[in-house]
Amino acid sequence: MLMSDFKLWGWDKKPRTMLRFIKAGDIFCFKLDEQRYCFGRIIIKIFIGHVAELFDNISNSPDISEAEIKQARRLIEPVILDSYSLFDRKSEGEWRIIGHQQNYVPTDMNGVYFTYGEEPWCKKMDIWENEIPISGKEAESLPRVAPLGDYNIRKELLKDI
Repeated sequence: MLMSDFKLWGWDKKPRTMLRFIKAGDIFCFKLDEQRYCFGRIIIKIFIGHVAELFDNISNSPDISEAEIKQARRLIEPVILDSYSLFDRKSEGEWRIIGHQQNYVPTDMNGVYFTYGEEPWCKKMDIWENEIPISGKEAESLPRVAPLGDYNIRKELLKDI
């Protein structure tokens, strides 16, 4: 018998998760609007927050199954979450950790970069925090190394769906 890699405890079990307990493989859910919920997974912790992927599974309920997670695709490119404000302090939006994927290993991360700095010192950084010098022109095409809150995430998602 195969053991499941997922533990899903749902929306009501943990309204708040302290920052130090958020880890790669955590499955989260947040309210997109009054009727809909979005889901995602923490990919990795970096110095400024947590890099996360948001799934294309949007639901009228804050529940998601293991099968739905396995079939999910990324709705947008990975983002850096302001995990302290969203999950620990709960100072904006309604975000909750609702499960965890054991032994999670990030995949499809080639080409995922964030940028910081000004010309001529621009750099791009991958999710493992490796830095590469780049031109200002290339930097303009990449998202900034900046944690996003509820408003920014919902604004980004609502323009794509």
